[in-house]
Amino acid sequence: MAINFRGLFFVLLFLCLANVLFSQESTGGNRHRITWTKDNYALRYEVLIEREENEKYSNVLRQFTEEAFIFISLPPGSYRLRVIPYDFRDVPGVGSGWKNFKVLAVVTADPKSEPESQLVMEEPTPPPPPPPPAQEEAKIPQQEEPKKPMEIVADDEIEDTNVAKKEKQNDLYIALFAEGMGYSRYSIAGGAGALFGGSFDGKGVGLRLLFVQDAENFVFFETIAHMRLYLSSKKDNTGIFVQAEGGIVFFSFEKLELTDYFSFVGGISAGWRFMMNKQWYIEPFIHAGYPYVFGIGFSTGLRFDLNKKK
Repeated sequence: MAINFRGLFFVLLFLCLANVLFSQESTGGNRHRITWTKDNYALRYEVLIEREENEKYSNVLRQFTEEAFIFISLPPGSYRLRVIPYDFRDVPGVGSGWKNFKVLAVVTADPKSEPESQLVMEEPTPPPPPPPPAQEEAKIPQQEEPKKPMEIVADDEIEDTNVAKKEKQNDLYIALFAEGMGYSRYSIAGGAGALFGGSFDGKGVGLRLLFVQDAENFVFFETIAHMRLYLSSKKDNTGIFVQAEGGIVFFSFEKLELTDYFSFVGGISAGWRFMMNKQWYIEPFIHAGYPYVFGIGFSTGLRFDLNKKK
């Protein structure tokens, strides 16, 4: 059987790309870190910060983030903060109330050192006690404090991003998908299959099985392993991802006298995982590689959180 050098080339490309995807560098710096209660249905958050001057507020920061925290660097002064969650439709939900905080200058012993500061959250002023009842029999019901949609917490220290603690997200998933691919702009095929795998703190591995047939009854069956890296929301294993793929394809075509009935397959893919609720997700994706030139598809499946407490 002849050696398929083109297929071997893509396998080597797959291994090199996988090595690049799973090697990461961390950068850090001294900044103030503010966190809030995570919304399970939010894909991103809008953070608003205003500064108080002469009893008036002016906007100093409006930023979007997909994490449940933000790092800020502000000069000393009085500020207030508000966080608004956005769902998968990019519709804003119920945000937090305004949270007041101060950035205080810290005097250091070394006059040559860079100036430092401290961030202090202010507790809201408690409401005044209710007036006493006119008679013993009269009872005034106490009004419960409104429930806050999210709680904002500031780390009361300047910390390095490299040592910020976070819980690693681990999960397993299984899905069905449909895909169209082309060997050229004149040769288009379509098929469907299933995939399953796991994601661990922004990285993932998995296996997919794909059956494809074109108009000329060219049939093939792929078994492909992949290694994935989430780019936009590594903590939750959602959002934009890229992955390297490699495996074996088995094929048959009666109109050709084939000397080989299988070949190596390899390529790269990119997509976006949208969480519809806590378990169900959808993923549109595109890819390129060998022996196909391009492909586009859509998958839907279930994710099982391994960190869920019993």
